[in-house]
Amino acid sequence: MAIIPFKHLLDADHGERFLHRIFKPYEKKRRILFQPWYHQTGGAGEVYPSQGLLLTPFDYLNFVGKTLLPEDELWETLRVRTYVLEIFNHPDRIKAIQAASKQAFVPPPRTTSRVMEKALRDDFFLSVRDLGLVIIGSDGHRIARRQLLQHGPFLKIGKSARIPFSGGAMPDIFGAPAALATMAACHALACIPRNGAFSDINRQTDLAQAAWDWLETEPMLQDRADKSTLLKLWRKNFVGVVEPDIKQGLKRAQKLFDVGIRAFRVYSPEPGRDAESTVRELRRMFGPEIEIFAGQVTSLVQAQRLQKVGADGLYVGVGGGGRCTTAAKSDSAVDWPELVWQLRGEIDLPILVEGGASDHIGITLALGASCIGTTRMAGGGTIESPGGLLYLVNQNNQWFKPYGGEASARTKYQDGKMMACHIPAFVEGETTMAFKSYIPHIRPTLAQNMLFSVEELILSLVFRGCQTVSEFQALDPNPLRRITYWGNFQQHSH
Repeated sequence: MAIIPFKHLLDADHGERFLHRIFKPYEKKRRILFQPWYHQTGGAGEVYPSQGLLLTPFDYLNFVGKTLLPEDELWETLRVRTYVLEIFNHPDRIKAIQAASKQAFVPPPRTTSRVMEKALRDDFFLSVRDLGLVIIGSDGHRIARRQLLQHGPFLKIGKSARIPFSGGAMPDIFGAPAALATMAACHALACIPRNGAFSDINRQTDLAQAAWDWLETEPMLQDRADKSTLLKLWRKNFVGVVEPDIKQGLKRAQKLFDVGIRAFRVYSPEPGRDAESTVRELRRMFGPEIEIFAGQVTSLVQAQRLQKVGADGLYVGVGGGGRCTTAAKSDSAVDWPELVWQLRGEIDLPILVEGGASDHIGITLALGASCIGTTRMAGGGTIESPGGLLYLVNQNNQWFKPYGGEASARTKYQDGKMMACHIPAFVEGETTMAFKSYIPHIRPTLAQNMLFSVEELILSLVFRGCQTVSEFQALDPNPLRRITYWGNFQQHSH
């Protein structure tokens, strides 16, 4: 198939004609296109290795039944999904990401910020919601948003360039091959969960293999001369999540390595040196061939130790997410904004932030982060998440899927972390509903949600007069400012 110029791909008429050529072979044989999606529709055990639309005795969700996405809506959703993946994988963007991968990572430099310096001096914890960015760049030329999208934005995150977003380790969103494959095809890190059903190492590795297989069948790959190049780029983005335990963590990593995984995340919400020991042993076992991301980092000293033993990137953020109650139950301040700021100029690795960062993309990057963890915002209520086309329906006729954290009661139950009397141990997360979108131009696909996130990032760059994230992070003085409650209110539609 002939490659369409990027500006034509974003044009309504040219884009529709291009998409029509891709989908024409399926117009009278829609079932061929639909078959893998229907295969993902089901509950626990029915759609192995996917988690499926899993229900547990600990969900406490009011619903009156289940329903399937209608075929006409599925057709339109798949058209949007493929169109967005074509945007993400246009040859101009592939050329840009390959060039970025050859460059060294540029850590955010130390810059001045009165608001952050005062907060640290006064031992005052600032929420990300307390911050805003001043508009600058009036002395320069207007920056074209579509031009920025044509060439990025990409950052060197680990050993390769990616968009600055990472799929979280939560099985309720990323416990399905379609979710992992879509995230990877958007050139974002895609974490293969190790909690819930995937505490079983064999099921986690089978999920990784199923995600590989899903990539091979993407409709956008038909007749692409660069198919092998795309698959190679996408596969680098799969990250196997392992526990911070040398024996079990290395056993899990070896199994994942054997099925082709070359990036790992040592995931430990609790502080301690176990993650450091596991990173050291992973590096000793596999050498420079693999990428290692480690966290959750809670101090500068811990970050320096993890960098020393061979980590390629560091996760920060305990609590602060949409369903996490760890911070509340442990009386811990959600202090990652101060920590990320303190790491500037001290750490030469990309910092990946979780815990509310996806709602404040520009602010998080201005603080000094290189990557933002996304979970519900990316895949909540989409056809890619577990359950596929199957949704629960509540009394208000709203369609949704269960959404609990890695430490929610439903996940503890799946993990087998139960005490006597049917009590789940150390619950640190709520279970709620991830709703399907009903906005006409927003289809329930993870790919479109990731495009919206990239667009938000581009807007932050444009309103700071910057062409790249590195340029944005080097602004001095930093554009961060305190914002009042009513300033926050005024920012949003009301």
